[in-house]
Amino acid sequence: MDRKSLERANGDGKRRARRVFGLKSAGFLAAVFFALGVYLPFFPVWLEAQGLSDGQIGVAVALPLLVRAVLSGTLAAAADRLGELRVAAALYAGIATFVFFALNFAGGAAALLLISSAALIFWNALIPLGDAVALTGVRRHGNDYGRIRLWGSVAFIVGNFAAGQIISSVSVDAVYGLQLAAFAFGIVAALSLPLVGRAAKLAKGGGMIGFPRDRRLVLTIAAASLVTGSHGAYYAFGSLYWRSLGFSDLVIAALWSLGVVIEIALFWFARHFVGWGARRFLIAGATGALLRWSLFAFATDVSWAFVLQVLHGLTFAATHLGAMMALAAVAEAGHTARLQAAYQLSAGLVIGSGTLAAGMLYGIAPSLPFLLMAAFGACALAIAWRLPRGLKA
Repeated sequence: MDRKSLERANGDGKRRARRVFGLKSAGFLAAVFFALGVYLPFFPVWLEAQGLSDGQIGVAVALPLLVRAVLSGTLAAAADRLGELRVAAALYAGIATFVFFALNFAGGAAALLLISSAALIFWNALIPLGDAVALTGVRRHGNDYGRIRLWGSVAFIVGNFAAGQIISSVSVDAVYGLQLAAFAFGIVAALSLPLVGRAAKLAKGGGMIGFPRDRRLVLTIAAASLVTGSHGAYYAFGSLYWRSLGFSDLVIAALWSLGVVIEIALFWFARHFVGWGARRFLIAGATGALLRWSLFAFATDVSWAFVLQVLHGLTFAATHLGAMMALAAVAEAGHTARLQAAYQLSAGLVIGSGTLAAGMLYGIAPSLPFLLMAAFGACALAIAWRLPRGLKA
């Protein structure tokens, strides 16, 4: 084989490796977010049908986020010790499925809260593992992170409509079976993840998370956590609020889906905006949160509700891209998963506490929890503004 043929063969091999890595990573994120596409819009509706109050629903959504935030270091360390991330991902998906199946035998609000929360703690732990695998592909094969991550968003939309359709055509109770099936499929997707080696090595004598000391990462995690946390009221009460206005379940699914379609578009075209740097992405996300949640409870007309959903592209996608850009730019090789755990800890504490507060405020006035979320956005904007320019992978 001559030199040109050898170079061509090597090039084809690298492209094939990049493509396979990207497909497997995208498939796993799709499985994770399909299940969340069922859970976030419609599991609170299912809980309401089981007789839970607004406050109890707030706890059901917030508790797994709070507990997972506290346990994120333990879960990350366990993933490290298991060696391959796909082993940890399959284990966590299996535990989530088994525990969620136990809801069949739950009696009373307390059991529903504890069992569903336990399942979601392990399921939510799959997100940073999926991101860590995808970012490994960015470094190792030159994959486009945005174009891998967007398939999670596509699957989220499919989950939205699948749950909305099954509730409309069968019953609210049927969404439980769909949720269980989605969790079970996640086990298969986890076992299909590419081999990446250990996520990170535990620092000698260090803690499980090792919260970053770099000022840029501290500011990034703080700003991104506040914007991410500002979705707490939306996740717990968005669908219930729209239902109270008379919106149908399919319209609600379309509202959730529109936000994610905008998110997908931003992920797809993100590479054209790399020059923005993490700072501009995070400023855009915080500004979107301030506007979106300030107006959310006052957009009682369907058309205005759809208009506001466009801002999800900023509050979620722009924020996520800014955070990932900063992590990829500053993190030492092999420590991405640990920084993901630190970010998940911070974001989980913010969104969990915000959701608990939303549960108490929603019963007083539906506008109050969303105004609280707008305040989160304002704080995030002040923090993001202090980030240095030019921070990008």
